[in-house]
Amino acid sequence: MAGYSKGLKTVMRRRAINPLEVPNYTIHEAARYLHVPPTTLSYWVLGGPTWAPLTSVYTRTPLLLSFKNLVECFVLESLRNSHGLSIKNIRNSIQELRQETPSKYPLADHQLATTKRGEVYLEGDGDQLIKLRPGRQQAFKQIMEPYLRRVDRNTKGIAERLFPFTRTEHQKAPAQAPSIVVIDPRIAYGKPVLINSRLPIAFLLSRYRGGTSIAQLASDYGREKAEIEEAIFLEQSTAA
Repeated sequence: MAGYSKGLKTVMRRRAINPLEVPNYTIHEAARYLHVPPTTLSYWVLGGPTWAPLTSVYTRTPLLLSFKNLVECFVLESLRNSHGLSIKNIRNSIQELRQETPSKYPLADHQLATTKRGEVYLEGDGDQLIKLRPGRQQAFKQIMEPYLRRVDRNTKGIAERLFPFTRTEHQKAPAQAPSIVVIDPRIAYGKPVLINSRLPIAFLLSRYRGGTSIAQLASDYGREKAEIEEAIFLEQSTAA
């Protein structure tokens, strides 16, 4: 009976995990979804002898990332791509922010915004993340906003869905990049699916590799061929 009670408590603890924080993605998968080199992603996630991790990992054995980790790393990569903001320039601010904010995942639980003075801060929190150089604010907003729109947040600012870029080159023109694939922890166990569906892109790739043409897949699921091609392209790079 004691063993049964212990097992029940273990199950209850597991069920209590926020689905947004469930460890679900390998470094390799996350790197492909975010178009970030695995070594860079590991550097952000694990930290090193003289620097702290830039996101909170639920488990390191095995090393798996949660949806919130994905979002935080997506925001970090967006910052890095915004007029060459280096991770070195914002690392200290993020480390301090993670120590001071109640959230373990401030970049996933708060939207980024700017002030007229050129400060980047977390909406609803007020903590400054980084101070932009004079004249950079408008350019920063123009570049960052297309990235930030790819993170769907609820009314509290907490990220709930992520629309990854299907190709690396789309990061160079984020405003024109299509939103074909979505990562939603509530659908398909958080694995990428074709937008407005519950169809895992891994399943599309499986059928494609089994001999089904792009045209046939598009016909079977009532989608445009370009959508199927983009979804398969992302999954092929992930499965490579």
